[in-house]
Amino acid sequence: MMRPAAALAALVCAAAGAAVGVAPAGAQQAPAAGCEITAFVTNAGGSSVSTIDVATRTRDPNDIPLGMGATPSGVAITPDRTTAFVVNTGFGSVSTIDVATRTKNPVDIPVGSSPDSVAITPDGATAFVTNQTDNSVSTIDVATRTKNPTDITVGANPLGIAITPDGKTVYVANANGDTVSTIDVPTRTKDPTDIPVGHTPSSVAITRDGTTAWVTNQDGPFPNPGIAGSVSTIDVATRTKDPTDITGFSHPSSVAITPDQSTAFVTNFGDDSVSAIDVATRTKDPTDIDVNTHPIGLAITPNGGNVYVANFDSNPPSVSTIDVTTRQSDPTDIPVPAGNPVEIAFTPPCPPGPPPAPTPATPLAATPRFTG
Repeated sequence: MMRPAAALAALVCAAAGAAVGVAPAGAQQAPAAGCEITAFVTNAGGSSVSTIDVATRTRDPNDIPLGMGATPSGVAITPDRTTAFVVNTGFGSVSTIDVATRTKNPVDIPVGSSPDSVAITPDGATAFVTNQTDNSVSTIDVATRTKNPTDITVGANPLGIAITPDGKTVYVANANGDTVSTIDVPTRTKDPTDIPVGHTPSSVAITRDGTTAWVTNQDGPFPNPGIAGSVSTIDVATRTKDPTDITGFSHPSSVAITPDQSTAFVTNFGDDSVSAIDVATRTKDPTDIDVNTHPIGLAITPNGGNVYVANFDSNPPSVSTIDVTTRQSDPTDIPVPAGNPVEIAFTPPCPPGPPPAPTPATPLAATPRFTG
C-alpha cells in the first residue's frame, strides 16, 4: 500500500530465524477458541509471511515461505477468516494462504506488473489488486481464484487501495499522478474524473461509516527531512477533497483509522514515528509516537486497542505495537527475523453466535399447609 522508492531499492534477503515475541503489557485478552485474532505480516526481505498471535504478542516460529524473490507487499484477509491474499511484487502474482492451516496454495494467481496492494470487498467476493507498472487494477474472483482477463486502467503508479464499507466503490492512490481514482465495484468502471490530492499519494483508508477517505501524501518518492508530507481527506458522497490538507508529517506512508472513527494513525517513514490525528477535528497531535526504523505499514486490531507497525529497516527486524488509549509504544517490539516487514492485516473477529438458550425456570416446591 505504501512503498517508498528508497525502500524498494533497499530490499535484501535476510536470514530467517526462530525468535519469538514475549507477552508483556500490551498483549490482549485471549478470545474464545477458534476465534483468535492473528496478524499476518509480509516480509519483503525474506519473501515470507509471519503470523503473530495478538493475544500473546507471540510470533509463530515458522514463517510461511512464498518463494525467493517474491518480495511480498500488500496483504488482506477474507471476511470469513479463511484466506489471506498476499501480493508478490517480485513475481507479479498473488498468493493465497489457508488461515487455519497456514498453508500456501501451490498455484499463485498472475496479475499485472509490479503489483503492490490488495483489498477485498466486504462480501468476500472480489479481491482488487493495484499494479504499479501497468497503471491498472486487477480483480480476482475469491471463490474460484480466477483473475478477470481485463484489468481496469487507473492513474499513474497506483499503490494504496481501499473499498468503502458498503462495497460499492474502490479508492486507489496514484503515486505518480497525485490523484485518487475511484472504481464502481458492480460494473468495474473507473470514474473518468480522478480526484486531485497531495504530492505522491501512497495509501488510503476509509472511515467505518463510509463518509470520508483519508490519503497519505509522501511528498516525493524519497524521504527528505526538509520536505513534510501531508494527509488529504475526501468526502465520499461528493468525491470532493477538503481544500486544507493536514500537515506536519515526515514522508507519511500509511494510514489506518480506529473502529470507533475517533483517531487516524499515520506512519512517518522519514523520522521513525507514528502520528495520531483527531478524526472529528482533523487535528494532528503535536506529539508523535516513537517506533523503530522506517515504519511503513500499519494496522489497528479489530477491537481498536492496539496499532501494529511494520518497521521496514529495523535491526533486528520488528513490529512495534502502540496502545491506542495511552498512545504509548510497547518497549518490546515483536521480532520478525525474515526482514523488511511491509504490511499487516488481521483476521477479522468471529461473527456473533446465537444467543444462549434461556435457562428453564426451576419450579418451586409446593409447601404443604400445616394442619396439625
